[in-house]
Amino acid sequence: MKRQSKLRTHSSASVPKDQAGAISLLVAISLGLLASLASFYSARSVLVDRLASHNQRQAAQARLAAEAALAWARADLQRQYAAGQTPTIWGTGPGTTPCPAAHSGPRWQCAALQPPAHPGLPDAVIRVIAVRDLISSPHVAQLLVSASLQDGTSRAQLQAQVFIPTVAPPPNPPNTAAVVLNGCATATSNTAKLAPTIGTTGTATSVCPATNSTSNTPDTCTPSAWTSVLGDITPEQIRTWSDAQARNGLTTLSQPTRSVYWVDSPATWNLSLGTPEAPVLLVFSGQACAQRCPSLAPGVRVVGTVVLQTQCQDDKARAWNAGHIQGQLVVESGLPELQSGSPIEARDLTASPHRLPWPAGIDARQVQRVPGSWREGAP
Repeated sequence: MKRQSKLRTHSSASVPKDQAGAISLLVAISLGLLASLASFYSARSVLVDRLASHNQRQAAQARLAAEAALAWARADLQRQYAAGQTPTIWGTGPGTTPCPAAHSGPRWQCAALQPPAHPGLPDAVIRVIAVRDLISSPHVAQLLVSASLQDGTSRAQLQAQVFIPTVAPPPNPPNTAAVVLNGCATATSNTAKLAPTIGTTGTATSVCPATNSTSNTPDTCTPSAWTSVLGDITPEQIRTWSDAQARNGLTTLSQPTRSVYWVDSPATWNLSLGTPEAPVLLVFSGQACAQRCPSLAPGVRVVGTVVLQTQCQDDKARAWNAGHIQGQLVVESGLPELQSGSPIEARDLTASPHRLPWPAGIDARQVQRVPGSWREGAP
């Protein structure tokens, strides 16, 4: 018993004191490293949370700036259209704002709007582009908005569509007569030429005023034929639409082809236009018809609607040649002495350029948001 006790005492005493201290030091270092790592990862987690919160806050700020710019753009469009029929957004010269890649080609017209700086984000970079289709929807502007913070850390993109009063809704149901007159077509002995020409190809609508149309003046002329076919669409709207298509590069050879022509020249018209799938609207203005409306040259074919602004003066349509019209002829007077060889064939023109979609309840005089068109992201 005493011997075993002596052996255990000797074994314990044999461990050097410096080794025991080294072990304690290693344990302390390990615990310190573990505490440091725990502190590092805790701080890192806090930093990540702060960064995420900061990024989220910046993203929300960018989106708020974009939403404010979108609301401003709608209000600015309304202000421009309330000030006049030709708003400055579309301008009178060639557009300089390039369209996004998704809207390339001459049918798309793009204009840049300049929103004011957001009071809460004076350093935000905001861009607003208005885009419209000059062929099928010149009365709808798509607003593309992007907003980014100056440091580039956050960016928001929004888009929405608005109806704009560039063209009024057409009459419904449409007038489908081959010839629509604001006067009489039987005023001369040349009626024999008129009746077979129209009678074999379509039905003529003749609007005869109480007094002879030749006694009217441009100041007292009521454009019954125009409103019968075009409704509340104004000549100024058609002229502006035509000018916009021409400036944007739409022609008879472009893809798609030009669809609206406003003509001020009195020269004989020598260009065939339109197809059954893409009819045109061809208007000879009061300026073109100042002396006598220009005729369509023999052999020229126009598929669509041809309008003569004769201002209730029969003499301005005297001895007129219709070429070959497939669709509709609208004359703001009588039509005496229509030249022989002028076939006017009635054709269903449901795809006429001026027959644009207007949902029920839309006020054509106001800028209004298209329901369901708002969304985030690039087009």
